[in-house]
Amino acid sequence: MDATQTTTKTRPVVKTLEHFTVEGTSECSACGRAVKMQLLIENDIIVDAGGTVESCGYSRECMAALIATIKGMNTMDAQAVSSEDFQPLMTRVIEKLGCDNWCVAALRIALRNYRLREAA
Repeated sequence: MDATQTTTKTRPVVKTLEHFTVEGTSECSACGRAVKMQLLIENDIIVDAGGTVESCGYSRECMAALIATIKGMNTMDAQAVSSEDFQPLMTRVIEKLGCDNWCVAALRIALRNYRLREAA
């Protein structure tokens, strides 16, 4: 038996957070379903991230890679993250779908909500 016969693919895991500071929601234009980013922020550092992905497995993979990229970042650096920053963590890139952009949009909306909350 070779390695390809015994290896199974795992689904990217995106979990909701029990406790979070802010969240942001974006809608994927390809399927019309929502992606939600939740951030737990302490002293302007993203200490945890999670959310929900109602759409396809590719969107789930994009969100999982984005979450892995932003954990530990400060909020200003996270604002500048683009899909090119997390694509190396993915097993595939399907540019024509654009799901990665909607995950980034959910992140930016969450960060905007954080700035608005801090300003209040």
